[in-house]
Amino acid sequence: MIKKIAVVLAVAVSALFAQDVAAPAPTETQYEDVSAYTSGAPAPETPVVNINEVKSSDPIFYLSLHPISLFIFSLIDAPMVYLTFEGCISNHFSVITRPMFFYFDEDADNSSDGASTAVDLYVFGLTEGLRFYFNDHPWGLYVEPEFDYRHYGLDYEHHYASDWPSDDREDDYSASAEAFGFTLVVGHKYVKNHFTTSFDVGYGYLYTIATDDEEDDVDTGFSSVGFGWDMNFTMGYAF
Repeated sequence: MIKKIAVVLAVAVSALFAQDVAAPAPTETQYEDVSAYTSGAPAPETPVVNINEVKSSDPIFYLSLHPISLFIFSLIDAPMVYLTFEGCISNHFSVITRPMFFYFDEDADNSSDGASTAVDLYVFGLTEGLRFYFNDHPWGLYVEPEFDYRHYGLDYEHHYASDWPSDDREDDYSASAEAFGFTLVVGHKYVKNHFTTSFDVGYGYLYTIATDDEEDDVDTGFSSVGFGWDMNFTMGYAF
């Protein structure tokens, strides 16, 4: 009885795991080309998408002017020119470069006694920022840390009246200042076709160092630190 059970078990195991060595060799029909059942065209390549590239339909560069500051300061004959250049490096990030220039001069003459005063004030600045957009396009809500640099120059000249009792009838002063700052701004940019507007507001830190430029001037150099608000409104063109 035990022998019969062992024989049956051996046969069952052999049937389950043995290879079909007696099967005939495969024919061409069994391995024919599957392209016979398709168009025969090669399969299309899978496109490679880089998520860090700007979408081809989106503008890459923006050039904007700050019209409010230009208008207000032009009313007092002291034009302040702000420009914003923006270059997109991905769908979410762009680099901001913002140069600014301000110039003011005032000449006051008193023809009755010959006294006169001349004041020249100029400011040059440069802001660099990295802007992050919350949308998948370079517009809409954004946040931007900025690094600021400003150079201030002042020339003051006063000619005293002809009857001034001293032999020194002229005072000349020249001074300059350098300012460095950091600002964090939050804003929104709107794009319609190729025209764009933006508005942002930020809060930042500014460190200023001022010195006299002339050796014979009284030493009135100073440094200061402070915090303040910054607002910008721009209108521009995208290309």
